[in-house]
Parts: sequence; C-alpha cells; structure tokens
Amino acid sequence: MTEPTPDAATEPAAQPDANAAPDESQDSTDWKAEARKWEQRAKDNKAAAAELEKARKASMTETERAVAEAEERGRLSAVAAYGQRLAQTEWIAEAARRNPSFDAASALEDLNLAKFIGEDGEPNSKAIAASVARLVPEGSTGPTPPPSFDGGTRQAAPGGADFNQMLRQAAGRA
Repeated sequence: MTEPTPDAATEPAAQPDANAAPDESQDSTDWKAEARKWEQRAKDNKAAAAELEKARKASMTETERAVAEAEERGRLSAVAAYGQRLAQTEWIAEAARRNPSFDAASALEDLNLAKFIGEDGEPNSKAIAASVARLVPEGSTGPTPPPSFDGGTRQAAPGGADFNQMLRQAAGRA
C-alpha cells in the first residue's frame, strides 16, 4: 500500500470560494431567445391541441356530438350567469369606493351586466370602472363626520321587588 505524499495535496486556488459572488460574465444565457423559444412551443402546443380536438369531434357519433354540444351550451350558460354575478359584485364594490353613500343596487337595475363580461366569462374591470365613473357621482372629499355614540335618553331602571322580598314570597312568608 502506498501512502499519499504531502506534495500531492490539492492547491487551494483550484477550489472555488464558497463566499465569492458568481461571475456575471460566465452566465451568457440569452433569456429573450429562451422566452421566444418557449412562447413558440406554447403556440405549437395550442395548435396541436386544437387539431386533436377537431379530430376527436370528427370521430364522434351523432349522439355523442349532440351530448357534447348540450354540455358546452350548459357550461357557457353557467359561465355567463356566474360572470354576471361577478360583474355585479365588482360594480357595487367600485361604486362604493367612489361614493360610499351611493345606492348602487338601484343603479344596477338599469344596467346590462352582460356587456361587462369578457369571452372567458370574467368581468372586464376597466369597463366596470368606466361605467362607475360615468354613473356614480363623486363622493364628498371632506373628512367624514365622526360617528354618534349617543345611546339616547337615559332612564333609571324600573323599580322592581328587592331580592329579600322575592325570597319571602317564594317561601310563602310575604
């Protein structure tokens, strides 16, 4: 068996320093090119998924196609109803931010909330904000008055029987 000689020890300069900052010049990744590459892959995947869906629909029987169409109509109906509910809530919240004392529910009776829903079923925040800006008057800019903590007129508690009297009555002595 041979033993290692002390001359063969590793040099300290050859090992990387754990505390040293990474050299920025060594990272030569072109992030824009990488982003473009992945964006192109996403577009290709979307196109392939559309072709696959088209082929799947073409291979369906008439009954399967009718069921799929009915399911899609039901899904779109639910998305529209839910989207209108979201748009209503967002409109009320936006109106309350603009003017807290405004009655938003009465203004919503005359609005077509379907026009605030995008194709994806989500409310269009910019359109809602523009509508609120047109329809809701600006709230007062002054400081709000402090709330009243007045509890009304104070009256003494009605005089009732004292506890000793109640005990006598309960024992039958009064």
